[in-house]
Order: sequence, then structure tokens, then C-alpha cells
Amino acid sequence: MMHYRKAENVEKELSKSDLPFEDCMPNPQKDFLWMHVKGGTKVSNVIEFAQAALNKGEHRCVVWSGSGGGVVKTISCAEVLKRSHPVYQVTRMAYTSVEEHWKPQMDGLEEIIVNRQIPALHILMSLDELPDSIEGLQKPNTSTDFWEGDGAHPRPQHRQQQQQQQQQHHQQQQQPGAGARPNKRHRSGRNKPGQQHGKPAAEENQPSSQSQG
Repeated sequence: MMHYRKAENVEKELSKSDLPFEDCMPNPQKDFLWMHVKGGTKVSNVIEFAQAALNKGEHRCVVWSGSGGGVVKTISCAEVLKRSHPVYQVTRMAYTSVEEHWKPQMDGLEEIIVNRQIPALHILMSLDELPDSIEGLQKPNTSTDFWEGDGAHPRPQHRQQQQQQQQQHHQQQQQPGAGARPNKRHRSGRNKPGQQHGKPAAEENQPSSQSQG
């Protein structure tokens, strides 16, 4: 692939019938709000929109969907929404198709299109009570074991702890002098020639104020 450059990714557009909620989807299917979350989505904006729709009675059910870089934000949206509304939640994993386009950088070569299957997360949240027979049902004000298991999909609490540890480590590295080596001092009897003729050592060896920042 050295003679190609990566171009755009084209994700297959899903329809409501593609959602993995056949056993718990509201009837009719159009009677729910479908929120598509991407890596660049601003969480506060979509949360306000969904909350307003539920508060006004426009919808009784919300489905959050995200893939790739949008999976983490999909989880964040669901976690925030259920703090303000007593919802029944069902979380399902699925796969979606993505086309990778590679453009040639030499004459005589054709464009390459690679089809990949990437994981996608779908979270259904309903104000109306859902049957206990639904697999993976999480009732209001309860926790779920969806993120437990083989560690491939850690629970949100574990993810938050990891992020906090990374932030603390980053802050320690940003502190003045953290991780930096102390300035070496010249031993007596090994001064530079300029110092032997009366030149102050501070002018010769003192580091600039910017490096001490």
C-alpha cells in the first residue's frame, strides 16, 4: 500500500429495522428518538435535545447509537440521561459495515475499496416499563453487568478510574521540574578557562529562566 494514500471512510447507513431491539422496540417503530453519536459529537448538545424531547412528551423512548470513535460518547450520553430520567435500559452490541477508500499516488493504479466490519453500540432507554423477559434489561436506579466479563468491554466505572489515573499522571508531568534532571554542578578544580580569569560562574553556567519554567 506504499503507493496509496488513505481517503475517506464511508459508513453504511443504518435503518430502524437494523437495530438489535426486535424484542423490545416500541410499536410503531417510528415512536422513538434515534440519536446518532459520532467521535466529534458534543455530548451536552445531544443530551439537551433528548431531554427536551422526553420532557415535552414528544417521545417516550430514546435509542443511542455509536460506532468507532463514537462508542465512548454513546455510553456517556446514556449515563447522563438516566440520571435525570427513570428509564428502562437495554444495551446491545452489533456490527456495522465501513468502506475504506484508498487513492493511488501513481499512474496506472486504480482506487482500492476495503470493506470492514466494526463494532457498534446501541442503547435503548424507555420511560415505559419493559417486560422482565427482555435479555439484559436494566431497570431504573439499578446497575448492569453488561461491562463485566472478559475485560474486552470494561464497565464505565473502570473506564472513568483509568481516565482519572491518566489525568493525574499527566498533571504530575506538567508540574515544574517534574521528571527533569537536576543541573549538574562543576567540581572544584575543573572550571572552564573563562572562569579561571575571573568570569563569574553564574554567567557561564546559569540556565535561562525559560528552562526553569
